[in-house]
Amino acid sequence: MKIGELAKQAQVSVDTVRFYEHQGLLPQAARSHSGYRQYASSDAKRLQFIVHAKELGFTLEEIKQLLALRADGSDCTRVKSVAEEKAN
Repeated sequence: MKIGELAKQAQVSVDTVRFYEHQGLLPQAARSHSGYRQYASSDAKRLQFIVHAKELGFTLEEIKQLLALRADGSDCTRVKSVAEEKAN
């Protein structure tokens, strides 16, 4: 999907998608032959996770840590405990 579709799905602006990509929260998108960014459904899920975490009050650095835990294959218990620490 193109960046506009991704942004619409997550209910954010295209600039927000670009910002999260620049900050390393979203992986660099593949490019089509014509230069358009191409995103996968996994990118949409990741963006929705980021948006939800921001709504819960997580900073970008904390979100990076949560995403790193997920990437490392940490179990949900560890991610949940980090989230609960933030909530308290």
